[in-house]
Amino acid sequence: MDERYLISFAEFQQLARPTSVHLDESEVYAFIREEQDVYIIPAIGYELFKQLAGSGLTDEQTIILNGGEWTDTKKSVLRLCKGLKAALAYFVYAKMMKSDGTLLSRAGSMRHDEQYASHVDDTKLKQYNDVMGVAESYLENTMEYINYLNDDKLQPVRGTRCHIHAIGD
Repeated sequence: MDERYLISFAEFQQLARPTSVHLDESEVYAFIREEQDVYIIPAIGYELFKQLAGSGLTDEQTIILNGGEWTDTKKSVLRLCKGLKAALAYFVYAKMMKSDGTLLSRAGSMRHDEQYASHVDDTKLKQYNDVMGVAESYLENTMEYINYLNDDKLQPVRGTRCHIHAIGD
């Protein structure tokens, strides 16, 4: 695995929801890098990120990265950690959904419509929110495991997106 990324292109395709086989690998890696920088590194810290991107992981680090079961001895309960790879795959999937195939060209932002493809309407915000909810949930339960190992030193990551509260009708 490339030490700059927690997941590979193939792992993204395996861990996220189904995607087209025609995805551009370099585009996916750009999104992986961006989502690591925005969501994963601020949540876990750069030091732990570097350890997880390297080799020779401990059992605990393997669970943090790949997910797995762990026992919360404080509450005597068996828990499931989905892992940072799954969380990152869903963050990338959500970001790719939101970008909707838009590419920057010398003529500005362009969307290519071909005979056999059409773009999803912008009213699909609910689907984006659903995918981001899954990503945040996976990151949150991984953070719970990290906090269990480190005596609650990390801050919660929920609420990183803008929330609008309507008052009245």
